[in-house]
Amino acid sequence: PEYPPQPAVDLAFGSALARDAEFARWVQRNTHAHKQPGYVSVTLSTKPGADMPPGDVTAEQMEQVALMSERFGFCEIRVAHEQNLVLPDVAKADLYALWQQACAFGLATANIGLLTDVIACPGGDYCSLANAKSIPVAQAIQQRFADPELLQDLGEISLNISGCMNACGHHHVGHIGILGVDKKGEEYYQISIGGNSTDDASLGKILGPSFFREDVPGVVEKVLEVYVAERHEDERFLDTYRRIGLKPFKERVYAQQ
Repeated sequence: PEYPPQPAVDLAFGSALARDAEFARWVQRNTHAHKQPGYVSVTLSTKPGADMPPGDVTAEQMEQVALMSERFGFCEIRVAHEQNLVLPDVAKADLYALWQQACAFGLATANIGLLTDVIACPGGDYCSLANAKSIPVAQAIQQRFADPELLQDLGEISLNISGCMNACGHHHVGHIGILGVDKKGEEYYQISIGGNSTDDASLGKILGPSFFREDVPGVVEKVLEVYVAERHEDERFLDTYRRIGLKPFKERVYAQQ
């Protein structure tokens, strides 16, 4: 498309960043660089927390996304494999107005790339192939780690959940992966860590024996406790895991079992 020229320095945008910390947090997490000066790509999070299934949107929200794509872009919406929605061409001058509209309809959670940006398959609630439910586990984790300051401190972590070995939730390549399994008619969850789907791709390694559903958020918390204790300054979860290996995580998780 023809991109209208944008000012080299947008004073209104800079002022909005300075006076509104929530907006600044959202810009940091949910916008990405663009080839065109004065433009960004915006990711609308469909992971507002435990009140909604991750990756789910209502008809009203989708109508608003369509309106935002018309008002702030070039009528283009992309669906990311992380189950979020992307407006690829947004002028920086329009970001504050877009953010306000997204906030009004629950699409402005500043968690892209963070722990609560969970990729989850439909699981046993909707899929006849599933061995276990995925959505309640994702929501329980989102509830446990709802503090924005904590999420920001933990940094970049992908957590993916699949309800069966078909791996629709990409659990194999999550920094933390959760796989629902069936054991004699009961739902259990196997945890793996160290997966990655980017340029230096890797498959996660299974931590050990599987867990009951209600235990999963606590297990994730123990895994993250090891990361926080062992990480170097500004070191991502994946980098810490690759440096220290599986053993410290396994020892912490199964210490009292």
